[in-house]
Amino acid sequence: MIYVLYFADAGAPKLSLTPAITIYKKVSDNSDVASPPAVSEIGGGFYKFTATPTEALVVRIDGGSVLADAYRYKVMQITPHDGDLDAQVSTRGSQADLTAIKTKTDNLPADPASNTQVNTRVAASSYVTPDNAGISAIKAKTDNLPASPANEGTIQGHVADALAAYDPPTKAELEAAVSPLALEAGIEAHVLAVLNAYDPPSRAEAMTDKESILAAIAALNDMSVGELLGGDLSDSLSFPANSLADLMRKLFWVVCNRMVIDDATTDFTVYKTDGVTRAATGTITDNGAATARGKPTWL
Repeated sequence: MIYVLYFADAGAPKLSLTPAITIYKKVSDNSDVASPPAVSEIGGGFYKFTATPTEALVVRIDGGSVLADAYRYKVMQITPHDGDLDAQVSTRGSQADLTAIKTKTDNLPADPASNTQVNTRVAASSYVTPDNAGISAIKAKTDNLPASPANEGTIQGHVADALAAYDPPTKAELEAAVSPLALEAGIEAHVLAVLNAYDPPSRAEAMTDKESILAAIAALNDMSVGELLGGDLSDSLSFPANSLADLMRKLFWVVCNRMVIDDATTDFTVYKTDGVTRAATGTITDNGAATARGKPTWL
């Protein structure tokens, strides 16, 4: 902000002075602020300096020894809020904004806070307000909606997260889990018989729904089937966060690209396909028995 001063000598404006700021201190702790701004002449006895203080400061300006002591010094306090009024005035609404507000307020009743007028308008419109049970039923349904129901990227992210987290148990894992539970004779045998009879689908059977699966992937709308099959996961492409394409490219970066481990800090850095741009960082831990890589933090 520009601060203006006026120097006079016995009532007459004083020209051609070389004022200087001799005190420039913080009010909070009395410490000096380095490099006070320079003061320049406007004319007619007026002078100015420009400052953008981050906290309240006290300032003393010395007009010079050519002035009598009674007129020589100017003191003031400057603060970060000195320009607030100018900022508010300079950002006031346009005439179009005022017209839009007037259009809305013209539709309000004469006394918006009057229940009588509101009830009269509701009755005139034949509107039937729902009872508490109806409102509770509506709330129960809306509580199950995502934060942004129309955001396709949000839905895709939830689906991708669910698919990534899904880890069905193998036959061997099921057997290992059930075996200790067979405390009664015959239970383990029955369970094993069921497991042995389990006939998982073959690849051919699983592929019978290939077309519908590809159509569902194409419907994600963040990466075409052609791009997916063509492997176009270039660093320059932009995908919605946690979309299928985004997760696949992150997986590619971690599995196939350059990774640097800092022996001193045990931190690791994963790079994008160009080998220069960082994709993610994380930490390697070693407890003496096992070494584990922490979850990457994507950049």
